[in-house]
Amino acid sequence: MEFGRGGITDGVAFTLILLLLASPVAAQNPQQKDNYLKNIQLCNGSDPTSFAPRIVGCTALIDSGQATTTALAVAHSNRGNAHTAKGDFDRAIVDLTEAVRLDPDDASTFYNRAIAYSAKDNHDQAIADYTNAIRLDPDKVPAHTGRATSLSAKRDYDGAIADYMQVIRLAPNNRDAFYYRAVAYRAKGDFDRAIADYAEAIKRDPSEPRAHAERGALYSGKRAYDDAIADFTAVIRIDPGNRNAFYSRGIAYRAKQEYDVAVRDLTEAIRLDARAPSAYAARGNLYSAKRDYDHAIADYSEAVRLDPKDRASLYNRGIAYRVKQDYDRSIADFTAAIALNASDAATFIGRGNSYSNKRDYDRAIADFGEAIRLDPEDRSAFVGRGFAHHSRQNYDLAIADYAEAIRLDPKNARTWYNRGLAYAAKRDYDRAIADYTEAIGFDAKEPQTWQSRALAAYAKQDYDRAIADFSEAIRLNPNNGSAIISRGNAYYAKNDYNRAIGDYSEAIRLDPGNIRAYSGRGGAYYVKRDYHRAIADFSEAIRLDPNDASAYTARGNAYNATGEIDRADADFNQAKRLGAQPRRQ
Repeated sequence: MEFGRGGITDGVAFTLILLLLASPVAAQNPQQKDNYLKNIQLCNGSDPTSFAPRIVGCTALIDSGQATTTALAVAHSNRGNAHTAKGDFDRAIVDLTEAVRLDPDDASTFYNRAIAYSAKDNHDQAIADYTNAIRLDPDKVPAHTGRATSLSAKRDYDGAIADYMQVIRLAPNNRDAFYYRAVAYRAKGDFDRAIADYAEAIKRDPSEPRAHAERGALYSGKRAYDDAIADFTAVIRIDPGNRNAFYSRGIAYRAKQEYDVAVRDLTEAIRLDARAPSAYAARGNLYSAKRDYDHAIADYSEAVRLDPKDRASLYNRGIAYRVKQDYDRSIADFTAAIALNASDAATFIGRGNSYSNKRDYDRAIADFGEAIRLDPEDRSAFVGRGFAHHSRQNYDLAIADYAEAIRLDPKNARTWYNRGLAYAAKRDYDRAIADYTEAIGFDAKEPQTWQSRALAAYAKQDYDRAIADFSEAIRLNPNNGSAIISRGNAYYAKNDYNRAIGDYSEAIRLDPGNIRAYSGRGGAYYVKRDYHRAIADFSEAIRLDPNDASAYTARGNAYNATGEIDRADADFNQAKRLGAQPRRQ
């Protein structure tokens, strides 16, 4: 009475015929006997194209009242199996229950009823029936497989794995047993065993795409991207139209930062299914990683068109617009994402940053505050609000926010640096230097931190320390004209005018349009009484910025020193017209 893809087995059908022939049919007339034989054939499945005749035949035998108990059990079982094949599981269960009552020692009937219960998602009853089938026939592979399936549906993965082990013991070449045991291990989070079982399934059938695809996903999760790519490539070889394989391989290439190859795979995934927003969103992420924000925005826009509730694409497009300094569109996207989910702190942070970029600090502070309410452990919200407070010159509030961010992440160099800036803005240079020093301890390769600490030391007139820090900033970034000029200023303050001139000259070499460098070098030449060079530098500063009153004042003094009084007076008068109060030296 085994029910499966092939229907009722020939052995059971033959038994049914013999049983009925031994029943009162033998005493009936030939026509009646022919009818019974026909019903036997129908009940046993003589018409393999339809299950309706089987139900008719079995019903006739059951209703005849002349079949033996064993024959009735077979007829109910066969009719139940036919109902199952038609998807009428309630009628199937009724018949199979009667078959069990008539013959409680037939493993196949319990197994077949378990199939019907399983189809109705009644896995507790299914498991009970599979267990009875196994009790009656311990080596029944399909019963172990079926029970494992129902146990997995109930998330009893250990029980499922135990059954698949029995299947593998009984049928070592059963590909599906290895495959589904891998699925169970994966559901348990035991990824290494899952990978091993997928390998066994692939060994038994290398053309099975599911095992390659799912093992590839596990390799990606383990960051074994080359192995993942190999599996996804195998899926594509088996099924060149598999959109998911191209998508997954593209994601793996992205993780390896092989962006061009990743874009090609995601483009192919889109070609195979242009209605899948996830591929557009993923390709948009790739373009963002390549800093190709126009293409990224186009892909995010298509993802949102296909799925207007794709909050992640709205968020990511908002980020791309912000990078392009299109703050209004950025804010609009974050606002739309918030409308879809107002409980995500990151989206408020994103919008807060865009408001800060627009210098709308009140709205920025409100958004960062909401992000903090939603997630008090998010460091970036405190940093963002701290920056907004700093920008409004509320330095104490900024320092408080940076302090909380430091508490949440004491090793973040940037936060120490930001708080140092706030202390420096308050002219609390000792605390500023202490914070810059902490930042350097966590990231000694950031030239801006060295430069900021140097500026704080310079403000304290600790010129030697300032020069040392400026020098390190310059070593880390030899093209940092600002640090070179600042070091020149420190040399100037120490009366080391030759070194100062050297730094100003280097800054001019790096940027011939740097007004500060010409003004600084002109000042150094002036105190060295090299007035003609001083006049030349101040004149270049004026050429670069004709509204620089200080340059006119400085050149006026240089002219005055050379005795060119008329030119000196002209420069002083121009400085006055620009709003300065020049003093003749």
